Amino acid sequence: MKKLFLPLLLLCLTQNASANEDQLKDVMQHLSDSLLTLMPIVQSAGMNQAEFTKEVLRLQRHVHEAESHFKDQPVTARISYEMLKERIDEVSQLSEEKSLITARSVLSESLELCASCHTRDRQSRLSFGISKLHDLDEFQAGEFSFLSRDYESALVSYKNFLATDHKDAYRRSQALDRMLAVTTEIYGDMEAGSKILDDVVLVSESEKYRVDAWQKLFSQLKDGQGLISPLAPENIAEMDRFLKEDWPSIQSFMGWNEQQAYWMLIRQKLNGFLQSEPKANDVPVLLYWLAVADRSTHFLFYESLSRRYLEQCIREYTAHDYAQKCFEEFELLMIVSFSGSGGINMPVKVREEINELRRLAYQKN
Repeated sequence: MKKLFLPLLLLCLTQNASANEDQLKDVMQHLSDSLLTLMPIVQSAGMNQAEFTKEVLRLQRHVHEAESHFKDQPVTARISYEMLKERIDEVSQLSEEKSLITARSVLSESLELCASCHTRDRQSRLSFGISKLHDLDEFQAGEFSFLSRDYESALVSYKNFLATDHKDAYRRSQALDRMLAVTTEIYGDMEAGSKILDDVVLVSESEKYRVDAWQKLFSQLKDGQGLISPLAPENIAEMDRFLKEDWPSIQSFMGWNEQQAYWMLIRQKLNGFLQSEPKANDVPVLLYWLAVADRSTHFLFYESLSRRYLEQCIREYTAHDYAQKCFEEFELLMIVSFSGSGGINMPVKVREEINELRRLAYQKN
């Protein structure tokens, strides 16, 4: 069973809430209370089914209450919210049917899908207070703080976790990823990222190799040592050209760790353009590259944000040139999703969706 990180729900429900901050405050407070209650229940060895079902229903209710606050938000926020709502509804149904193992698995997977969408904030928000985190371990406290937008507290908790728990390799990797995300995707500050990582306790050669690769990349970008910074493009057209022409050759000389950090910086820039109220003609370009970035770093295919971004691109921007690029990426995503040692085993409904989207993308021809 995968580790379950329930605070990821807050990730999708807080990322673009500033326009409705006052109205959303009560809903967010209820959500935080529900999650703080649900986390220990789910992660305990002898999980109480009645308590789990009760809290999932409570969570579902609060997620639905937040719906009205996403009507006027950027397209990626709406996509993330709708996707999350669908999966929480599924978890609720499974829990009521007493399919507890499946419910827990779906909840874990569905919430992890949102891990790439919390990249638009540029400031910390002390939303819920550290006093509520006393029942959580350092890693859980870091997750909750990160996803409720208290980034400084999150970095402290992750650092404390890495200093005290030397055995849980999975959570240690997650903590390092979150610290990288805060400094690159959220702050866009490579110098701060290097300083923060200098003080992290690393216990394995693989961890040291990862962090060293990130810091070397930050240094190269800062000093302009033959690398073009993904933060350099000043508009969407320049970013599009950079990703099509410069990035493939840069990427070919990088290992995975360097690529991971670079992709996070790319997402930071793409989301910055999305937040600046782009022209309608630029939105499919951003959706396409966000889909590629998400797929490249999260290795999630069928039920992923990448898939949703590409569908939106094709269905809403059919006449745009990027509709065809979005379809090509979508088809690739589906092939990878259903490929295995026995070949491609694609369900009929997925083949029908591919055919439908192909007609939409190429109908102007």
